[in-house]
Amino acid sequence: MAGTIPPSVPRLVDKLRSSSRPALIWYGQDGERVELSGRVLDNWVAKTANLWVDELDLAAGDVVALGDDLHWRSLAAVLGTWRMGAAVRAVDPLDAGAEAGDRAVVGLVDAQGAPPPLLDRVPPGARAVLLDRPALSLGYRGDLPGGDVLDYCAEVRAHADVYAGLEEPAPDGAALAGTEGVLEHGRLLPAAGELGAERESSWGRASAVHVPGRRMDTELLLRVLAVLAGGRAVVVTDRPADPADAAWRSVLAAENATAF
Repeated sequence: MAGTIPPSVPRLVDKLRSSSRPALIWYGQDGERVELSGRVLDNWVAKTANLWVDELDLAAGDVVALGDDLHWRSLAAVLGTWRMGAAVRAVDPLDAGAEAGDRAVVGLVDAQGAPPPLLDRVPPGARAVLLDRPALSLGYRGDLPGGDVLDYCAEVRAHADVYAGLEEPAPDGAALAGTEGVLEHGRLLPAAGELGAERESSWGRASAVHVPGRRMDTELLLRVLAVLAGGRAVVVTDRPADPADAAWRSVLAAENATAF
């Protein structure tokens, strides 16, 4: 199924925009299933990029510290950050992960609906952003943490469906900062393509690929890019990993999905 790998995240989402097929399928441990087509995922990416630029005044080269809890909305935030040329630094949402110089600190509510401690420790000059979990959330229903916190779900839908800003991020600009070092924008899709090429033959006729993991580290994010760039849907979940889970095996069978 894989063809030519797009050279960058902006070109990847351009490719997704014309597709009505599933691109991202999420299974929450609460039983929620969310399916985003390529067109809808592109829509979320564009709205996020516009929100970052219009409300947070972010620019290419800025750094966004993002809690590494896996969720479909967190992945949209990552792709939106890359779309407008900024860098993502995935951090522990329970720790003081934000650093001086970060321009935004983004955290997902926990399974009980509480804001993460990460948003209590926002460095000077940065803006806190809270992501809610429910697919149809129009805004966080609880009390926002103290300080100037942006409610992502309350604001993002008002922004344009097309991002008309930066066409291409600087290839040598930082895109992903992790414990393994820094990966530049110009290396994101090539690195993802290399991972996908190693697995393509084993995926066969599967229309979707499950990327395991519950934390958005470098490996998981590159695997997500590899699946999307290869033209398949990526399946992600925060359910506990258990290869013997018959219910999860039946889910993958129903999605015509294989493991990465």
